Amino acid sequence: MPTIINNVAYSWSMVELSAPALTGSSSANPIILQGVSGIKWNIKHKVETNYGLGGEPANRGFGNTEYTASITMDYNTQVQLRALRGSLMALGEFDLVISFANALGSTDWITENVTLKGCLFNEDGMEAKQDDTNITQDFDLNPFKIVLDTTPQT
Repeated sequence: MPTIINNVAYSWSMVELSAPALTGSSSANPIILQGVSGIKWNIKHKVETNYGLGGEPANRGFGNTEYTASITMDYNTQVQLRALRGSLMALGEFDLVISFANALGSTDWITENVTLKGCLFNEDGMEAKQDDTNITQDFDLNPFKIVLDTTPQT
């Protein structure tokens, strides 16, 4: 069951991003990333049921772990990132740290950090249509690994 402390659930307003290799700073929510409006990550471990006599499950086999992530950015953010190297695909590998915090009490916090390690854009593009008020695009981040860290702060 999710923990809700002081009647506050985790929300988008608590999300902070940092990408030192892209921005040159480890500070949270740098100006260049202000147009990020979505972030998604997933860790999936292949699990397969092995069958034996009578067609019944005998055991399970475990395969590779797959890491996926994507980011939604507005066009202004894309332009700023392209200005660094000419294309999103030319930015090279970078780590993206997603942090969010929830207050336990007046001085205690739970902070979760998710580090998307070795991200790499493998595409660059744009899509817009009539009546768009904010041009956004989803991009795969192709992380090499995803590291989870939940640390109580006091």
